[in-house]
Amino acid sequence: MTKVKLLALLAVVALVLFPAIAFAQGGLQPPCAFHGTAQVNGANVVDGTIVTATIGNDTFTTTTTNSAYRVTIAQAEGKSYAGQTVTFMIGSNTVSQTGVWQMGGNVALNLTSGATPTATPVGGMITSVVLGDTTSFNPATGVLTIKKADITGPAGAAGAAGAVGPAGPRGLTGADGKDASSVLGIVALIIAIIALIVAGVVMMRKPKAAPPAKP
Repeated sequence: MTKVKLLALLAVVALVLFPAIAFAQGGLQPPCAFHGTAQVNGANVVDGTIVTATIGNDTFTTTTTNSAYRVTIAQAEGKSYAGQTVTFMIGSNTVSQTGVWQMGGNVALNLTSGATPTATPVGGMITSVVLGDTTSFNPATGVLTIKKADITGPAGAAGAAGAVGPAGPRGLTGADGKDASSVLGIVALIIAIIALIVAGVVMMRKPKAAPPAKP
């Protein structure tokens, strides 16, 4: 075997054995990648938003593209992340989702932070309309509130006076009635006539005096 062939054989053996030796010593181990979408308060984040992954005391960062992230976590020499929990942040917002580091893993994990809006009814349907102090729409109930001031215009001008109704019945002093003094006079006259009649009847019933006796 020539010297050149020997050197080539040794080089091939070194190339084959070096990765195995490196992996055995804890170096050059396959990293673990995490990827998914990133949302804050139910809305997609803008491109370039920083996503931070923390494992132990080590942090790894990436930025979003099309509201998605991908971060690769490689073990440092002499460290082992196997089975450790990975926490995440979107910008300065901590998320509730966590992951577990796996050698050579490619983990899909969608990250969300903040409150998630209540789902809107199908088609954003309005179920009822009410009047209130402000205009708003409740997607959970479908109730549309309209501000009263927005639909109430200024007061209009007074309308023309209506037609005069028919006159009511006149009282005792009216033109079509009897004067009160006339009525009283008639009543007095009737009483006087009745008194005269009564007096006449009494006089007629009074017994006549007996004639004087003859001597």
